[in-house]
Amino acid sequence: MGTPTTTRLGSRTRRLVAAVAVLVALAGCGAPGGPRYDVPHDAASGGQTLRQAQAAVSSIPGLTIDVSGGEPPNIKGNTGYDVRVTVAPGYRIVDGPALVTFLVESVWSVRTGYLPNTQITISVDTGDGPEFEVDAAAAEAGWVDRGEPVPGQTTFSLVNVRTDDDSPPRDRLGDWPGDVPDVPRDVTARR
Repeated sequence: MGTPTTTRLGSRTRRLVAAVAVLVALAGCGAPGGPRYDVPHDAASGGQTLRQAQAAVSSIPGLTIDVSGGEPPNIKGNTGYDVRVTVAPGYRIVDGPALVTFLVESVWSVRTGYLPNTQITISVDTGDGPEFEVDAAAAEAGWVDRGEPVPGQTTFSLVNVRTDDDSPPRDRLGDWPGDVPDVPRDVTARR
């Protein structure tokens, strides 16, 4: 009786080891072509921390802004940040280009975590407020080329600002981490 149990346990163990090996290979750990960790991270000086950036962007009246990112590169070596803006009831964005520029430069100035080497994504949700096209504001500010508007899009819009080495925004941003931008005034107003 002892032999069949040992064989069955051995078979389970082999399946478990095989499953773990597959998961490790899929995650890229130790496999050729796995994650690239040559992306700059945790700069010794300059810029600001993610917490400082979050506090600064959250000081704009009428906006709730969540900034996330800076995690280690994915299996393709890509890193980026997501900035989610929610406009409070009773407010509207009146200077979109200044807001987008401030958000992009704020993220670029974050010295903790990894440099965003692919994109900074900015989304804006206006709720029941007036329409705001973040892609149009980003184009007007010179961060992206103006794309076609999304039909039926009224309360939520999204833009991806490229930050890879050969993109015009990367040239404009300069060395990482960038200087901490001043919080812009009068980018929002009460309705």
